[in-house]
Amino acid sequence: MTRSFLPATCFAMAMMASGMVHASPWDAIVSSTPGSNHYHSLQAALQAAPEQGKPWRILIQNGVWHERLVITKPVTLVGESRENTIIEANTPAGALDAAGKKLGTFRTSTVEVAASGVTLENLTVRNSFDFPANSALPADDPNKLKDTQAVALMVGENIDKARFRKVRLEGYQDTFYSKNGSRSYFTDCEISGHVDFIFGGGIAVFDRCTIIARNRSDIAPPLGYITAPSTPDDKPYGLIFMHSHLTKEPGVPAGSFALGRPWHPTTTFADGRYADPHAIGTAVFIQCQIDEHIYGWDKMSGKDKQGEQVWFYPEDSRFYEMNNTGPGAGHGGEHYQLAPELASHYQLHAIFSGWDAALFD
Repeated sequence: MTRSFLPATCFAMAMMASGMVHASPWDAIVSSTPGSNHYHSLQAALQAAPEQGKPWRILIQNGVWHERLVITKPVTLVGESRENTIIEANTPAGALDAAGKKLGTFRTSTVEVAASGVTLENLTVRNSFDFPANSALPADDPNKLKDTQAVALMVGENIDKARFRKVRLEGYQDTFYSKNGSRSYFTDCEISGHVDFIFGGGIAVFDRCTIIARNRSDIAPPLGYITAPSTPDDKPYGLIFMHSHLTKEPGVPAGSFALGRPWHPTTTFADGRYADPHAIGTAVFIQCQIDEHIYGWDKMSGKDKQGEQVWFYPEDSRFYEMNNTGPGAGHGGEHYQLAPELASHYQLHAIFSGWDAALFD
């Protein structure tokens, strides 16, 4: 399953001696080789972690680990290298479960963070569903899926203190899902996708990250949307990008991606099932470098109480820019520029009130 360049024990000792990791020893090592505290799967290492107590640190050796994880304990997962330690699953929304029912978007995640205080470092999380290959199939091909959402990472509802350092998230449509009530902080990470690939109603801050728009040839521009926030209207924060770089794969044309569009999830209410009117998306880009593929913001549709299509517009959302640079910056105009009186609210200590300062290191 895996290939390693050093025996796990030697690698852990070398990293500790070099000061690359915390001084505490690894509680578990995920490896294809035998050894003390070694586990042959991530799932086994997670099951061995205590429900509470001291932080449980897991080293994952290089390799492609074909597993789907639901992390229910406050653990730290550290990869041997971001490029070669890969957690991967091929789970599109249109795939069928054991009962013959479609997974749907919310059951596609390769990794689901379902506990507060979880940290991921120095690894890749990938949903390997091949969107381009699926799109290339003829329309009448029985193998062609219509539901192509495929989440790599999901932070669950009301999950707090989810921390990601030097993590790569790979997908196409719906790569990262931040559920309502969650708070997560990303630093020096890389996230790739095209349609709504950073989405949801939770709070997620991307600091010094690289956001990569992926190319596609199956449609004419617009090719995609960086964000699709569904922030509850009583929450001040949503998807926030600071000091980050919005870039693109080769071949992505200028003016082919929007910074975001407002997602009003179809929700069941006492009087019916329709687009949530209380989801007033928040997406903010502060001091980011924005390349030429960005054209501004866009609209998104939903269904009303009668089941008819309605449109939601970016000017009615909480979409802001501030002090961005590059050819893709500022195309929305003055309406989307963050007012000076609001700018002071976008500080880490305000967004993450109650977090231990060490989580910002």
